[in-house]
Amino acid sequence: MNNYISLSELNLQIKEKIENQFSERIRIVAEISELRESRGHAYIELSEKSDDDTILAKARATVWARTYGMLKSYFESSTGHRLEAGLKVLIVVQVVFHEIYGFSLNVIDIDPTYTIGEIERKRLLIIKRLEEEGVTEMNKELDFPLVPQRIAVISSETAAGLGDFKNQLLKSPYKFHIKLFNAAMQGEETENSVVFALDRIFEEEENFDIVVIIRGGGAKSDLAWFDSYNIAVNIAQFPLPVVTGIGHERDMSISDLVAHYSLNTPTAVAEFLIDRLTEFYDRLEISEKNFFNFTNDIISYNNSELTELSNRFKLTISKIISENKNRVNLLQFEYSYKIKQRLKSYDSELQAFPDQLKKILQYRLDHKKQTVDVYKLKMISAVNSLFENKKHQLEMFEQENNLVNPIHILKSGYSYTLKNGKLLKSCNDVQIGDLTETVLLDGKFMSEVKNK
Repeated sequence: MNNYISLSELNLQIKEKIENQFSERIRIVAEISELRESRGHAYIELSEKSDDDTILAKARATVWARTYGMLKSYFESSTGHRLEAGLKVLIVVQVVFHEIYGFSLNVIDIDPTYTIGEIERKRLLIIKRLEEEGVTEMNKELDFPLVPQRIAVISSETAAGLGDFKNQLLKSPYKFHIKLFNAAMQGEETENSVVFALDRIFEEEENFDIVVIIRGGGAKSDLAWFDSYNIAVNIAQFPLPVVTGIGHERDMSISDLVAHYSLNTPTAVAEFLIDRLTEFYDRLEISEKNFFNFTNDIISYNNSELTELSNRFKLTISKIISENKNRVNLLQFEYSYKIKQRLKSYDSELQAFPDQLKKILQYRLDHKKQTVDVYKLKMISAVNSLFENKKHQLEMFEQENNLVNPIHILKSGYSYTLKNGKLLKSCNDVQIGDLTETVLLDGKFMSEVKNK
């Protein structure tokens, strides 16, 4: 009994039902998670995600060459963005099922207005989040250095804009110190590489005055990579002022909005920095001139004052000298008399001093001699006591030594036996036939072991 069908028959039935059920074109919203071009065709993976980025659905889609060229050109000219992974799109599809390749979607049309709205919606949500977190003005509130010459540059090492930036600075009369932190300026790696570059700069922030983020020209879609929350929040909270030169004349990214200064191009950033230094040195020159003029005015004004004060000072000094001359003469006579009297007094004291010194020294010598005699008696007593103690200890050691002397034991009638010159302590140490030596107080004799 045949109660089964073949796989091809099953797939044909599924194909027939799908074609009957989904005969009309359907408008769907999905995110392009992958897009691959081959021979003019586009092979797309579509996905739908929840708010926490959990994937809810996936499907394969194909845009055949006869349709893809037209749709791509229409989409990019309408939105200013490349048709690429990461975009949310509204597309018109036809459901197909192939008995060999399975389920897929054929893309018939695309609505660019939906993508424009979705991009702007995401952009506004990021701006709103930054505003709610209170970080949009943080970088702008930092003090911008008067002389920004040590510059950390985030850019692609191959970017034409980087060369324009450096060349513009080299043309200036000022010296700038530049260090490049290489990062992708477009594509999916942009966010991670720019944030990583900021982290590296943060590790050596004391070496820099400002951070500059620059990129060359390109499509409007390239600028969209800087509508990133992670890049923007890192720029906003960075401890150094950040200057961006990543936009176009009429376009501004979210990263531009939170930066300290935002300019259109890398060349404009370089000109801005040169202008800052020019302004600073102009102010220095003006200050120098003002200071020179002010100093001259002060000197000129005070010269006359000094002349007048000098004349008045001379008159005053002459008067003081005249008034005090007599007093000095009087004091000189008075102090001369007092000094003579004091010298006479000191002379008598000096004459009596040797006798007093001799008495003091004799007294101290007698005192020290008595102290030495006392120490001598104490030392003799201590030495005698030490000798007595040591003599007693020697007598005690001699008594103990006599007590353990083997002669005393032998005198008591005891003996000891040797084998091969070694003391026998156990019967197990001899065998029949062994020769032993017995030692008594008055001699020794040899024995042979006959039995045990």
